[in-house]
Amino acid sequence: MKWLAGIVFVLAALGAFFWWAALDAAAPAEADGVVDIAAYRALVANDAPETLPTAVNVEFVGESKAPSFAVESGAFDGQRTLSYNSFQIVAPEGDTIIDGAVDRETLDQMSQGKGSFNEQTYDDVLATMTRAQRVMITHEHLDHVMAIARHPEPAALAPRLELTSAQLSGLPEHAPNGQLAPEIANIDAVDLTQPRRIAPGVVAVAMPGHSPGTILIYAKTAAREYLFIGDIAWVIGSVEHLRGRPRFITWLMPGVDPGRPNVLRQLRALHDVSEANPGLVLLPAHDDAYLRALVSSGVLSEGFTQPAAASAPIPE
Repeated sequence: MKWLAGIVFVLAALGAFFWWAALDAAAPAEADGVVDIAAYRALVANDAPETLPTAVNVEFVGESKAPSFAVESGAFDGQRTLSYNSFQIVAPEGDTIIDGAVDRETLDQMSQGKGSFNEQTYDDVLATMTRAQRVMITHEHLDHVMAIARHPEPAALAPRLELTSAQLSGLPEHAPNGQLAPEIANIDAVDLTQPRRIAPGVVAVAMPGHSPGTILIYAKTAAREYLFIGDIAWVIGSVEHLRGRPRFITWLMPGVDPGRPNVLRQLRALHDVSEANPGLVLLPAHDDAYLRALVSSGVLSEGFTQPAAASAPIPE
């Protein structure tokens, strides 16, 4: 019977390994204070209504497919479409662009040539960035920064960038020949270790975990509140179901979730904040179906609006 005991042991070990690698991604029972929505609201509470953002727009630059279980631990419902996007907060005092998506070369490499890419949309993102009041990123991974790290007009873009030191340190590896344009490399970093009012109705705060430079961005319009969560969750299901990415993803993509315990606490916090504030719109960066549903319902608009002239950067 030793052979049977050996088989049982091997099967048990394989089962435990599978659970650890693919299924063990549950958020903790509580994460008080991680996402302090009250603090964000307080920072913009005195902003005059006429100064608040008026809309949030999205550009769908590209997309690819991934197995659902690789996107959200424990999800085994076929494939998910992941889109690579850039967002625009439209405001009277000037617009804020969030994330720089991918360029064609990057998407082809990521998807092994099986993704789709919209050249005109990417060109619109590049152009809008040089006319916006500010440009920010939710974090420094390659599928969020290419319109910044490889922007054809770095001198026009640099004065508008508001990036943390962790974000800046992650950009060179995505730049041509590993070298950022000096105009971008030499900008002053912003400190988001505490929630900071960026503009009327807009607050940002560091939220390391998925990457060292991950941040949250809160935006308040007259109609609703938005929370840009970047890649804390690739899809909204991770927040709803309190399940992070499977651990094996961190082996395939070494830069993903170096602070995994932080990410799981953030998922719990986002879940609880969302439950307590049903009008708050969470915006994960890649959930194509969810984001397009928000467009269909009017919560988001597709396509950037183009300012009539370039905005001057806000003085510090």
